[in-house]
Amino acid sequence: MEAFFLDFFGSFARIIIFLHVLAAAVLIGGMVVLRFVLKPTLVSKDKEEIKFARCLQILDNFLKIMLPFMLILISASWLMRVGLGFAYASPIIETLLHVKEALWMILAFNFSVAYWKFLNAKAFYKKRAYFEVGENISLIINYLIPVNLVFALIGVYLGVIMRGY
Repeated sequence: MEAFFLDFFGSFARIIIFLHVLAAAVLIGGMVVLRFVLKPTLVSKDKEEIKFARCLQILDNFLKIMLPFMLILISASWLMRVGLGFAYASPIIETLLHVKEALWMILAFNFSVAYWKFLNAKAFYKKRAYFEVGENISLIINYLIPVNLVFALIGVYLGVIMRGY
């Protein structure tokens, strides 16, 4: 089975690496935009119903766009791990790879928590419990997205180190 993935990676290495870098750029760019677009909406003076409806729509679009890119990133990472032969690399590179995988697992977990909080916010919005909606959205915008952004940037930096630059 490993021979198949080595051959597959050998045939499509440039495309796989391109998709990996593209997915990371979209994820990081999306988190930056979300943090700086949704935050002003959250603190605006609009009526709570309108403000939270706008926030929930932006979050819904963001999460729907990010999921495919997360899957592309994870798939490309796995193909690169097998195809580039990191299992046979130096112990430092192998350690960096494990640290990077752990960071992305935490990032994926944080995205899952953000999605769960988003679903809670939607449910509270339907019940017109606007305080709870605000608390859930604030947690996503003020804590989960910035933490994910920091972890993603560290992951990109580790990827650059692993490539030998």
